Amino acid sequence: MSLKKYFKFVDIKTSILSLYAYALGAAFIFYYLGNWNWQNALVFFFAEMIQDNMVTGINNVMDYRHAKTEQTRKQNVMEKENISMTSAISVIVILMIISAAAGIWLCFRTNWFLFFAGGALFLIVCCYTAGPFPIDKTPMGEIFCGISQGMGVPFLFAYVNNNWNTLISLNFKQIANGSFAFSIQGSLTAMIAIILACYPSMMYNSGVMLANNISDMENDKLDHRYTLPIVFGKKKAFNLYRFMGYTPFIAIVLAVILHMAPIMSLLTLITIPKVRKNVESFIVNPEKGTTFPTSLANYRMVIGMQAITMFVGKLLNF
Repeated sequence: MSLKKYFKFVDIKTSILSLYAYALGAAFIFYYLGNWNWQNALVFFFAEMIQDNMVTGINNVMDYRHAKTEQTRKQNVMEKENISMTSAISVIVILMIISAAAGIWLCFRTNWFLFFAGGALFLIVCCYTAGPFPIDKTPMGEIFCGISQGMGVPFLFAYVNNNWNTLISLNFKQIANGSFAFSIQGSLTAMIAIILACYPSMMYNSGVMLANNISDMENDKLDHRYTLPIVFGKKKAFNLYRFMGYTPFIAIVLAVILHMAPIMSLLTLITIPKVRKNVESFIVNPEKGTTFPTSLANYRMVIGMQAITMFVGKLLNF
């Protein structure tokens, strides 16, 4: 597979969204945690980007294999770029091995809590479009997408930067009879702080997927996907989309009140009018080619502003 075909196969443009999650994680470290380990950070960044490419590749393969109509099959990148199934699966296996190896190496360099937390996220992304019950074909897709990408990426990025003792750590100790005991310790305050910081990212990640599923309702029905909008109806899906668009600002305000984010973070609230305009314009006319990009714009705008104001707030001590 040529590099050009590879970039199209993994839709390299979608990886740009991950950069906002890293920026948020870095901002939280800079403001709240303070510890850095650039080697761990670079390895995690590399492993996560590889994993992101792997997920997109699996998604394209599964969509191609299970397409119910010829029109759906022709729209797939494998058909457009003449990518064979053998080449596609080979690339996915290589990406999976590299990502898993890098993750395990990080476990040895940090704390074994990462093995279970990172392993759970790895399992989620592998089962997202593959397996007997792919997550993206169920009403749970938005939840898992938000947790794994919106919450998991910035949390684990902060975690591997020598912050596991502050957040949460899993420790093993050999006791008198030769068996092992384990203990989990950490800071509840720090965990609440990072959950509040990541909540907007989680909601907007979920919102992007929800908007995508609302836009694709007709095709998903033909392909027998039981996504959230199909199961619960478009009206409830729209209400949930509003919830995902507006509640992140409550988390930002609450974090400032609890002194878990700088006062400067409140400047993120200036994005509310634009977010509202984007949310309502999508609800009025939910189309993939015209209004769906507004969900991506909301994510970039709010998370970008949140990360910048956290950095600046720390520098100005305000």
